[in-house]
Formats: sequence, structure tokens, C-alpha cells
Amino acid sequence: MNRLSVRTALALLLAAPLVTHATEITAGTAELITARDCVAGPTSVCDDVTPIVSSQYGGNGGAFSSAATATFAGYGSASGSVSLSGTIGAPVLHASASSDAGKRTNSNSVALQSYTYTGDTATTRTFGGTLTYDQLETGLYPDNTGVYALIDAFTLTAPAIDVGTTPEDNFDTLFDGDFSAEGYTEVASMTFSDTSSNPAGNGTLSVDVPLAPGETIWLRVLLQTPAANGSTTDASHTLITGWNDSSDLTPAATSLPVPEPSPPALFGLGLAAIAFAARKRRVDR
Repeated sequence: MNRLSVRTALALLLAAPLVTHATEITAGTAELITARDCVAGPTSVCDDVTPIVSSQYGGNGGAFSSAATATFAGYGSASGSVSLSGTIGAPVLHASASSDAGKRTNSNSVALQSYTYTGDTATTRTFGGTLTYDQLETGLYPDNTGVYALIDAFTLTAPAIDVGTTPEDNFDTLFDGDFSAEGYTEVASMTFSDTSSNPAGNGTLSVDVPLAPGETIWLRVLLQTPAANGSTTDASHTLITGWNDSSDLTPAATSLPVPEPSPPALFGLGLAAIAFAARKRRVDR
């Protein structure tokens, strides 16, 4: 082969697009911490916020645990972590943020886990968690301050979810994905939020999940701690989730467990007093 042919073949090889393979998962975690500027409105100095000024992602597709922490100069700090370390791989989430005046920081911890029910008869189980937190709020800033948590139970017709190839893709899919391409059908959802100062906050949220033999149920759990205009929102004390009865449930993934309170013991902390059901009121990251 002459030199021209070699150069031509090499040029064609270099010009060929690189083939990337998306990551398909049946369980995973993701983390994002952000810093923004507050935008004043008719209600407060932080009715709205600018696009993200600085951020840090944690967690690749299918990671059993993810974490991110940073001090954003002139904005404040944020830290969060999430892992599939509860009983039979249930999500355990931590998040906290502290902002400077006129700024807004946020931590977003999210986990996805699927379980297959291997029992012989149809049944209904409860999946939920207890959130412990403390926060100091300097005012009311719509959707921009205070702890927020979500549990979403659903089924899919697809066996796995495509979360892309990067930590950003992974987070965006777990946080924003409607999973319609995978045949999403909502089974149950519940949210909890508190936007007031609370030095000893706790809340319980749960969903009742009907299970048929051989069925796979998916659970997405989200914890956010936006802090605006000098506020501090600290849920690093954890959102711990679990089933009231985990028998005959096989998780898609299980990481090494860490010592946590027993999930069934956590359902008694004021469940009847929690009446938040606005799933779509998820805070901007």
C-alpha cells in the first residue's frame, strides 16, 4: 500500500464517529449540588433564581452510591450522598446546604431501585421512610428553600432504564426522567416538604404498593435541601427508607449495609399527620 493510501485510510479511521454505548440500569444513584444567584420578585429577594452558576455531579450510571460536596466561593456550601445501603438495598439519602445572602445553594440526592416480588399470592406492602432534619430559614422563598422529599413507585414494560454515559446524563435521567419510553405507569407517590425554620424536624412519608407474583416494582426516592439568602437546610441526618415487610422481595442491587435504624420502626413517627401529595411540586435543582 502506498503512503497516500495509508494516509487516506488513517484519515477515514480518525474521522469515523466514536461509538458510545448507553448505560442501562435496574438500580442506581445520583448526586448534584448547585449554586445560583437569587432573583428578587414581588414576594421576596429570592422569588426566583438564575441558571446554575457552579455545580458538582456525583455518581455514574448504575452506581450503588454517589456523593458530592463543595464550598462555592461567595455562594455558600452544599453536600449530599446517597446509597443503596438500607435493608435489602433500600435507599439511604443525606443532603445539606447553606447559602450566603442573596445566593441559593442546593443538594439533590436521588436513588432508583427495583424489586421483584417472588411470592405466590397477590399482596400489598408499604414502602416508606423517616426524614430527620434541622433548618434555619431567613424568610419565605417560594420553591427555593426548605427540605423536600419524594417517593415514587411505578412499573415499567422495559427491563431497564437508559441513563446515558456521563454523571450528568445519569442525574438528569433519575431526577427528570418520565420513563415514558420504558412504559412508565405510576403506582403511588408521596411528597414531604417543610419551608419553615425547624431545629428538630422529622417527617414520615410512605406509599402502599400492590404486588402481583413475578411483578417488578420500581422506586425512585429524592431528597433536596435548597437554602436561599443566608438560610441553612440540613437533612444530613438522613432519609432512611425500607419496606414494612421485605420477605419475597428481591432487589436488583444491594450494596454493603451500614448501621441504620430498623426501617419498620420508623413508620410510627407521625405518619397520620403527613398529608403532602403534590408530586409535581419538585423543587428546581
